[in-house]
Amino acid sequence: MDVVEFERLFRDEYPRLVRSLTLVCGDREVAADVVQDAFVQAHRHWRRVSAYDDPATWVRRVAVNRAFNHHRGVRRLWRFLDRAGRPDRQGTEPPDVAGEVDLWRAVADLPHQQRHAVALYYLADLPIAAVAAALDIQPGTVKAHLHHARAALADRLGSPTGGSQ
Repeated sequence: MDVVEFERLFRDEYPRLVRSLTLVCGDREVAADVVQDAFVQAHRHWRRVSAYDDPATWVRRVAVNRAFNHHRGVRRLWRFLDRAGRPDRQGTEPPDVAGEVDLWRAVADLPHQQRHAVALYYLADLPIAAVAAALDIQPGTVKAHLHHARAALADRLGSPTGGSQ
């Protein structure tokens, strides 16, 4: 195993993925856990993963899948709590990051795919093609998700631009 190559990938991708998936998960610790799990899987299968044209794409995809799984688990828990008559969900509010709670709440309210596209494109600073690969969708679909997300955010946050950036 080429330890140097793996360590470089970790150094380059870990902070960016945690930052972007924090927005998706609503919790930095959860984001760090799903990204760490993706890197554990990459390390476990490094012989195969390192042979890919872009191992970072594989790690991103695994991390996004783990975030999807976490989100599904939280939704199942909420449904259970609702059925049990316990509306006291804890940890449902997005974090207050640099005083931009309104933005975080607005992004958290976006549909799942739009939220992931926004996080990977704007926070992880990935190109459209890399976002598409991470989400396993076409680049045109990513562009549509970003367009709709910008329009929804402009609407929710009262932007006079109407999301036409």
